[in-house]
Amino acid sequence: MTLRPHSLLLAALACMTAPSHADDGRTQVTLSVYHGGQPVAGLIFPIGAKVNLSATANHIDSSENAIRFAGNVQGRFTPPAGQAIVLFGEEVVLSREAIGAERAKAVSDIEAMAGPDQLYRGRSETGDLSKEEWIQQTAIDVANMKRLAEIIDIYGWPGLRFAGAASQTAFLVLQHADSASQRKYVAQLHEAVQRHDALGSDLALLEDRLLVADGKPQRYGSQLSTNPLRFDPIEDEAHVDERRRSIGLEPLADYAKRFGLTYTPKEVSDSGAAR
Repeated sequence: MTLRPHSLLLAALACMTAPSHADDGRTQVTLSVYHGGQPVAGLIFPIGAKVNLSATANHIDSSENAIRFAGNVQGRFTPPAGQAIVLFGEEVVLSREAIGAERAKAVSDIEAMAGPDQLYRGRSETGDLSKEEWIQQTAIDVANMKRLAEIIDIYGWPGLRFAGAASQTAFLVLQHADSASQRKYVAQLHEAVQRHDALGSDLALLEDRLLVADGKPQRYGSQLSTNPLRFDPIEDEAHVDERRRSIGLEPLADYAKRFGLTYTPKEVSDSGAAR
C-alpha cells in the first residue's frame, strides 16, 4: 500500500510521541542532518524534553524510535518552550533513545556541578579571591572531580551525545581539577574531539596548559603570558594553524585579535623549516 507523505508522517509521529506504559520521562530526542549518507550536524535535546516536528519529504521511513525524512525535506519543529523553527535539507532523522536511570542521574549530577564550580571564582573577573574563599572553592572542585571521575570511569568522557550542554560543565570541572586528574583524562577528551563529540577549543586549552606547565612548547597556541602579553612558545609553529584546523579552531591570527594582538603566521621554507 502506498501512503501519501503527509499520512505516513502523522503515523510516524504518533509512534514517536505517544507515551508508553513504561514511559518515565527518561527519553532523549536527537535531530540529525545527513549529507551523502554521513551525519554533518544535529541537535540533542535535554532528557525528557518533548519535541514536535512536522515535515514533508520524498521518502519517509519510520520505526519505533526513529523517523527518517529523505529528499527535499521541508518542515518545522518546535523545541521545548520555544518558537517553531523552519527545517529543510536532503536527509533528516528524528530519533528517540531511552535513557537508563543511572545515566540520567549522571547527567543530572554533571548539570548540578555548574553552579558550585563558579560559586566563588565567579565572583571575581580576575580571580582575586581571599584565602578562605579559595579553600572553599578548592573543596568544591575536589568533590566535583571525584563524582566526574566516577562517571568517566563508567561511561567514558561525557561528550555532547551523552550529556548535551552539560558536556561543557564536565570540561570546566576537569579544567579546575588537580593536574593528576587532568593528565589522566585528557586522552579521553582528545578522543571525544576526534569523533566530534567535544569542543576542540576545550582540548586545546587543556593540552596546551599541561604542556606549558611541564616547560614544553604548546601545540595549539591557546596559552599566553603577560608583561608583555605574548604567546608562550609553540611547537612547530609553522604548522600550528593546520593543527588548529584539525580540531575545528580558527587561525591563530584570528585568535590573537581577541587579545588585541597582531600575529603573523610563520612561513615554511622549501626544506620544511619555519622562517
